[in-house]
Amino acid sequence: MGEERIDPADWDATIADADGPQLVVGGPGTGKTEFLVRRATHLIDSGVATPDEVLLLSFSRRGSAGLRSRIQDSLTDTHAELDASTFHSFSFRLLETYAADALGWQQMPTLLTSLEYVLRVRALLSSGDETDWPVLFRGLLDTTTFAEEVADFMLRCSELLIGSEDLAGFNRDDWRALPSFMTRYRAETLADHRIDYGTLQASAVAALDDEATLAEVAERYRYVLVDEYQDTTLAQAALLRRLVSGGSHLTVAADPYQSIYSFRGADLENVATFPEAFAAPDGTPAARRVLTTSFRAPAEILDAAVKLTEGLELPGASGPVIPADGTGSVETYVFDQATREAEWIADEIQLLHSGGLPYRSMAVFVRSKRRFLPGLSRALERRGIPHAQPDSRLSDHPAVRAVFDCVTAATASGPESSLAVRRLLLGPLFRLPIGRLRELERDRARDPRPWADIIEQSVADGSPLANLLRAPEWAENRPAVDGFWHLWQSLPQFVHLVVDPNRSEERAAWSSFSQVLGRLYDRDRSASLCDFVRWSEEESFEAQPLLDFRDQGVDRVTVTTLHQSKGLEFDVVFIADAVDGVFPDLRSRESLIGTRHLAAHLPTAPNEYRRFRLQEETRLAYTAMTRARLRVVWTATTAGLDEGEGAPSPLLVRLAPADPGPPADDDRLPVTTGQAEAWLRRMAADPSIPEPRRLAAMHSLAAGTNWQLREPTLFAGLHPPGPDTGLAPDELLLSPSQAGLYETCPRRYAIERRLRVGADPTVYLAFGSLIHKVLELTEKNAIEDGRTHGTTAEALEQLELQWDPAPFGGRPWADAWKRRGKEALAFAYEHWPHPGATPIALEHKLTLDVDGVSWRGIADRIEAEDGHVRIVDYKTSRSRPNAEETAASLQLGFYLLAAAADPDITGHGSPDAGELWMVAMQNVKSFPVVKFDPANLGDVEQRLRDVAAGIAGERWEAAPHDRCDRCPVQLVCPAWPQGAKAYQS
Repeated sequence: MGEERIDPADWDATIADADGPQLVVGGPGTGKTEFLVRRATHLIDSGVATPDEVLLLSFSRRGSAGLRSRIQDSLTDTHAELDASTFHSFSFRLLETYAADALGWQQMPTLLTSLEYVLRVRALLSSGDETDWPVLFRGLLDTTTFAEEVADFMLRCSELLIGSEDLAGFNRDDWRALPSFMTRYRAETLADHRIDYGTLQASAVAALDDEATLAEVAERYRYVLVDEYQDTTLAQAALLRRLVSGGSHLTVAADPYQSIYSFRGADLENVATFPEAFAAPDGTPAARRVLTTSFRAPAEILDAAVKLTEGLELPGASGPVIPADGTGSVETYVFDQATREAEWIADEIQLLHSGGLPYRSMAVFVRSKRRFLPGLSRALERRGIPHAQPDSRLSDHPAVRAVFDCVTAATASGPESSLAVRRLLLGPLFRLPIGRLRELERDRARDPRPWADIIEQSVADGSPLANLLRAPEWAENRPAVDGFWHLWQSLPQFVHLVVDPNRSEERAAWSSFSQVLGRLYDRDRSASLCDFVRWSEEESFEAQPLLDFRDQGVDRVTVTTLHQSKGLEFDVVFIADAVDGVFPDLRSRESLIGTRHLAAHLPTAPNEYRRFRLQEETRLAYTAMTRARLRVVWTATTAGLDEGEGAPSPLLVRLAPADPGPPADDDRLPVTTGQAEAWLRRMAADPSIPEPRRLAAMHSLAAGTNWQLREPTLFAGLHPPGPDTGLAPDELLLSPSQAGLYETCPRRYAIERRLRVGADPTVYLAFGSLIHKVLELTEKNAIEDGRTHGTTAEALEQLELQWDPAPFGGRPWADAWKRRGKEALAFAYEHWPHPGATPIALEHKLTLDVDGVSWRGIADRIEAEDGHVRIVDYKTSRSRPNAEETAASLQLGFYLLAAAADPDITGHGSPDAGELWMVAMQNVKSFPVVKFDPANLGDVEQRLRDVAAGIAGERWEAAPHDRCDRCPVQLVCPAWPQGAKAYQS
């Protein structure tokens, strides 16, 4: 049977023709799911099949629940029980019923969570014979990172129905240990009555190989209807083939252009080969029916989505789609700040809602929820706009994130802890104004004290939180459910939210969260809240409550990822944060083991695989755009390469009529009181506006309290110049980097370090932070394995894991920075200085007291060799520092002085060597190492005293030097003409 095109007028006859295997394909909004709903309804209402003879399968829980709900609503007998589930749920029930006879199992195994699966793999890896593995992997066998790689590898094997013997047939030396390990893992896991999701699916296929089981299952499910078939794995397609061979009638619905889950094992070839794979015994191909008409996407949106795919040769096209009636629009905007992008989207949503569009008819999609969504969520919250992710995890709910922030603030250190405290104080528990928070941050910058002390002294009712931060035992050592209960009882701010009648969703979220922790306690009593928070940061982690924690009746904006947009529809769709390097995401996702080489349908050559990734990312954009009925808005932020942002996405550029820019919103009326105030103040201050309008604006501002504006006396003004005193605290806590900056220019030090005014982070700083992080993680693994240093392969793997192209401006700039990182790491490990030295510590905190002033710093690497201790500081500049200056370096000198007072260090030898390792220099034959001269230690100690005296005496004079033309604080430096004006009254 060839392809048959189905117009809306042909639906009734086609729906009734339900026998045999059939593939129903169609573009966006053509009614693929509705076709399945009507077919199921017809089968049951006409008496062709009873409800329990119809099996409905979908890719996600949301999809299967939607199928069940829609069919039940359309049935004559609304009490009929329908069997609608995901493939994994169906496989579990199938094995629960038939595995004893078909596979000889004594009992149904317990399903492993993702985390339990990885931990089990790690335990087996560490307990096996390491000589079975290639030398490259032996040092990694007891690491979680490698366990995750092996766990994912075996999951993909299960999805591809690759067993141990099949795996051995690949004859790859780097895989030589995996066949026997897979056999051992599966045997021991089943012996413990446990099973992972991949083995679950493969076992269901194996169970249907038993003729008696197949006959019984096919007899029970005479009709099988499958939605989102383009996202099925090879194992899922094999399961369906077995059902058809047993006599079941199969209908699958698919849109090849919406296949976006290859990273989860989806195989688009399942759609392309369906007619032949499900051919009749006489060889007649299965029916392929094409739905021709979209009931959602108008021509403007459909044409723009198709335009994205031009020239990419996306496989599996379903032919031209007749657009829906009506008109639509596609817009592209580029902003200079991410906050402005978020604020504009929130304003636009509020404006549309004020015009009568329900919140539920609008959605914002992003490629990565970690980048843009937090800022957008804050912008929506400030306007009181309800919003949620349709498939969001309980652990992503703001009420639960507040608990996580308490844990992070108490147990983390450095910036991570400070950010958590910041979120807590700004959030609903304390609702501290942003201005007040900045005052606290400035106070802490002048007088570095623990956050617990500042909160106790300066935040109303802050003592309970301060006590929790000082004693984190509740988060680190108690069972998670006990830790949560201690937090709940200790923090009175929870009570204020619990009694608030408008906080019903938060109460439901906390109830569900406590329920999840109770179930965790049943499975693992040793798991703490700190453990739970760490696990939840994994994208694959799901804490699924028994009760829904969201009020489904609330009108809210959907805010979610592009992948989760599938199956949804809205009037207006925003595709935000469309920045090159973020979307499309063309990272190779290459694993150390080379997992993707298991799949025959995935290209192996790098260029071909990159093209495959671009095709899938384009399908993702196509899917997101065609969720809209009326309007699609693409937005991006590009602030120039020096600020760390790059070009807008090439997908956005392809849709833009010309160079995309910000929206022309000069004539937009404000929709909030805050916007109204800013609008009136701009009008009043603009000399180009006619005087009557300016006077009217001033009159409105003066009478603004009548309509909820602030008192004009509260408007921010220009303070007269103040004194230079009051910046230094009574008790100084300094660092060698502060000392170096103060020696260079006291004025710049005061502005940048004491007032916290300075330039934004640059791409060079991002590169330095990346290389430092990669070196730290690589060397940490080496120390754990008892080695003196890591390897090039391990460092490059860490680079892949830590790589985020967005801070480097997207392509092509990000590609260049990544190449630079690879070259630097490869050169460093091939020419590693002092390869025989034993590492003692990484990122080690060093402290020193000099005349009552506390100094602290963090050494990148400390190593011992022949009774001597060496302090190493990594540098990523391409310029070799002056040898004379380095010989007297304040930083290296401080490290040696502090290390000499640290018994943890002196126990390994005498700290008498300090070195700068220039890990990113080019065109050099040997590793550039610049050394400190220990003879200068006395001079360094005196310079530390002089710096401390200058800061304590608040001497902030400007010190012009040869790099002043590149100083980021010129505009407020009195040594410059433009800076001197900042201090004129």
